[in-house]
Amino acid sequence: MTVVGYTYGVDNLCPSCTVGRMRANGIRVARSSEHEEAIRRAAERVGTDFSDDQSYDSSDFPKAITSQQARTELTELPGGERGEIEDEKCDRCGKWMKLGEKSPTEAGLTRWVRDDYELPQALAREIARKLREWGLSHPEFITEDNVREAAAMFPHTYATVHAPENPPHIELRLQPEYDDDPCFYCTQPWEKHTFSCTTCGIDVPADAQHAHQVQVKGQLEFREVKAKEKA
Repeated sequence: MTVVGYTYGVDNLCPSCTVGRMRANGIRVARSSEHEEAIRRAAERVGTDFSDDQSYDSSDFPKAITSQQARTELTELPGGERGEIEDEKCDRCGKWMKLGEKSPTEAGLTRWVRDDYELPQALAREIARKLREWGLSHPEFITEDNVREAAAMFPHTYATVHAPENPPHIELRLQPEYDDDPCFYCTQPWEKHTFSCTTCGIDVPADAQHAHQVQVKGQLEFREVKAKEKA
């Protein structure tokens, strides 16, 4: 089993941070590209049986974390669902132990969402924030379903994809051609979309009546709806 990190005290650390913490605590660790061997030799020098992690406490000496043990539980997924990432962040530097790198910044994740799923910048920004809230901060752990589910939570322009045969090309349209045309961004039907009224600032369902003339998210223009005259 591959060792990807160590439990040291109350923290789970990547190998580099583990060695740094050990040296700060006065334990001599030889410089080596093979962190497991270097830590094992350090254990021998201080009289710790590194091969039996039940024989010592992690507050005294690091205990190995294998690739099978590195897990992160997701507790903030929508609908009360539970999930798990097969990796774990270092509590000191923030690197994912198995990936060996940090999650991108919010701006970086926004760019990835925008470019990978061909989304508008404003919507990609909202999706990136929501994914991070769910604990999905690295593209390696994000699925298309995650992105589409997050997109459905925010007002956005409806767009559907069609591929006319003459001439053959792919185009985005702001109006559904058929009743079941799904939105390219969130896979929801047109009726599930909302728009933000530029007059009163509220979000209005796409198929609802509204008293203002506005630029609509979901159709090019929403007609003015007047109150019925009293009989």
